[in-house]
Amino acid sequence: MKILQLCAVDFTAYHLLRPLGLSLRDAGYEVSFCCSQGEGLDRLEQEGFDVYRIPISRSYNIFSHAVSFVRLFRLMRREHFDIVHTHTPVAGLLGRVAAKAARVPRIVYTAHGFYFHEDMPGPLRGVMRSIERFGSSLSNLVFVQSGEDLEEAVESRIAAEEKLVHIGNGVDPSIFGREVNAKAAAALREELGIDGGPVIGFTGRIVREKGAVEFVKAAGIVSREFPGARFVMVGAPLESDRDGCQAEIETLVRGEGLSGRLVMTGYRKDVPSILSLLDLFVMSSYREGMPRSLIEAMATGLPVVATDIRGCREEVVDGETGLLVPPRDHYALGDAILKILSDDDMAARMGMAGRQRVIDFFDERVVTRLQVDRLDALTGRK
Repeated sequence: MKILQLCAVDFTAYHLLRPLGLSLRDAGYEVSFCCSQGEGLDRLEQEGFDVYRIPISRSYNIFSHAVSFVRLFRLMRREHFDIVHTHTPVAGLLGRVAAKAARVPRIVYTAHGFYFHEDMPGPLRGVMRSIERFGSSLSNLVFVQSGEDLEEAVESRIAAEEKLVHIGNGVDPSIFGREVNAKAAAALREELGIDGGPVIGFTGRIVREKGAVEFVKAAGIVSREFPGARFVMVGAPLESDRDGCQAEIETLVRGEGLSGRLVMTGYRKDVPSILSLLDLFVMSSYREGMPRSLIEAMATGLPVVATDIRGCREEVVDGETGLLVPPRDHYALGDAILKILSDDDMAARMGMAGRQRVIDFFDERVVTRLQVDRLDALTGRK
């Protein structure tokens, strides 16, 4: 049984879809990945997966999308996949249309977070809903990670209820935690030149919608109350991200007096170790689906501060595993960080409660097993 996992960028393929690919392969599927070329795709190929390198732009370039569509159509006609499983908005739409045209018998889509959100202007939100309805009409199954997205999909009639499956999101709790990463974290502290504390961290693309600017402004507020505090930003913008955020942050770091206090590591493969040297984790996004990085931080046993948006408020129990604040408000973000840093007992309780919540509700083995079971049912496999 051949299944193609299709997304736009290699980061998504390797970091988000690889666990599902491994579970499907263990269940007897012949699993392939397709996305734009990148190191993540190369690493999947080294692990024995068939890979197809087709550029898929995340822009509004219609010509580029037309070229991608033709290449996807030809691939699907040639390889005779039994299932095409698409991910992310652009690849999800192009892939489903191509799969339908190529007469792929089963088409599946995972909504890692609907592109429309509560802050989007009404007319544009309506257009995006219509696009999702069209894509869903081509799909046999629509997996949604966020419970709020599931409710939205039902209420907005994006897909028939029998097509919708809530899968959540998850990580492997066994690879996160200070104890299992203590040695690596100590080496990282020296490597990154972190000589103070507490240490507050951020992981994600360094772009505006991830709240990277608000994080730096909040760091300025915190550093005035905790002069010894250090800040770590893990991640980098993708090649397709062109919002000028990185340059603005570099200017802000100097303006907020954070030179030597805030470390920007760029893209890293050792996130579990980096999380283990933190005392608090921050997610300041404007929009999310069901953020994996927040689950990773909670699995490490860290108290968290996150924006009160869909996905985040499904993962964080406000006041119990962390604090929720309004998006785009660096003052509220800074105050919440200070509140946790000022109460060691509360921080410890939140960290312990967060890890337990991950174990109870966000174990990736449960998430991947659910998807494999539903795909088995779709194909009639026992």
